[in-house]
Amino acid sequence: MQLSSLVKIVCVTGFAFLTGCSQSLNSPIEYYQFEQPINSAMRSSQTTQYQLRIHTVNLRGALNNRGIAIKMENNQVNAANYHLWSEAPDLMLSASAHYSLFTALPNWMVIKGLPVVTDKDQQHFYELEYELHQFNGDNNGNAVIAGLWRLYLTTPEQGRSLKTLHYFNETTPLVDDGYEGLVTTLGLSWQTINLKTAEYLKANENI
Repeated sequence: MQLSSLVKIVCVTGFAFLTGCSQSLNSPIEYYQFEQPINSAMRSSQTTQYQLRIHTVNLRGALNNRGIAIKMENNQVNAANYHLWSEAPDLMLSASAHYSLFTALPNWMVIKGLPVVTDKDQQHFYELEYELHQFNGDNNGNAVIAGLWRLYLTTPEQGRSLKTLHYFNETTPLVDDGYEGLVTTLGLSWQTINLKTAEYLKANENI
């Protein structure tokens, strides 16, 4: 039984979190996505004080690949052949961030990035940009999400200005073996990052 090149490498280097090293070239492709239950909710401009526009998450290089990424010891990043994200990672991460922040910030109107509207009272808004430098598993049995986020403020009087920039690194041991464990841990880590962002915004609502 032939192995895919990724699984061969994984078996040789002894990744503890990848099991089932006998996958053949004819194995079916498996698709994954974050598990994030959606509850009914609504938000009104009359009951919120701030507007936050979330940009599509920016992933560096090959990280925005349907193949789930594993970082090797020799500075290489391998993308799985048979274990794929169900959609482009940048769209999945953006949708997850939007819902997490919407839920965690009841005093904010959290929306996906839109063109500036002409109504003057809506020209005062914040923008959040995520840039991910790592979004992968590693050979120590961890899920790693690292990068930065930028917060901008736009007002009719002063235009657009950068208010703050934060680097982050969430390196978390896998909750379970295999790609399912990796996806689950990446999803939990991404929620943690967004909740920490929300905590900062709530503590600095008048920055």
